[in-house]
Amino acid sequence: MAKQSKKPIGTFNQAQDEPQSLEEYFKWFVETYRNPQNPAWSTSILPTLSLVSHSTAAPHPRATFRFTVEPVHENGLGNLHGGCTATIFDICTTFPLQMMSRPGFWQYGGVSRTLNVTYLRPVPVGTTVDVECEIVHAGQRLSSLRGVMRTANTDGTEGPVLAVCEHGKVNTDPPSQKL
Repeated sequence: MAKQSKKPIGTFNQAQDEPQSLEEYFKWFVETYRNPQNPAWSTSILPTLSLVSHSTAAPHPRATFRFTVEPVHENGLGNLHGGCTATIFDICTTFPLQMMSRPGFWQYGGVSRTLNVTYLRPVPVGTTVDVECEIVHAGQRLSSLRGVMRTANTDGTEGPVLAVCEHGKVNTDPPSQKL
């Protein structure tokens, strides 16, 4: 089993004392987990996952990702597997927490306590989807995140909703004075 680097989500630049950008963290995450030698479940998802946009604007920081369904992601019917859909939501809905993290406050991204996915339409292999994620609430210990997966349209219009999720997380960071 490959040893994985353990890097907190909201790592601070020691020289400038500024949090790294979401783009930098996403790039690090993809490079770390994209390695075919890495046995992580997310390895097959990352090659076609990209960050489209993000906003830290109140009241709900958000990020949008784009993903193309490949044959490795399919169920026996030629559609995106439900477990893969849940994993995509798990990964993507956690990223907006990075935009507000700091030592002791969601720095390590927490762990899932609930992940409720509602599947509305099949997602055939070859389909490109947008995954829109937002923070509904982030307290000291618990957070509530929301995700919507829809068909990606290149003409600027919103495609039909394919699946939605509600993701509850618990913060597992040690107290900031111990970091």
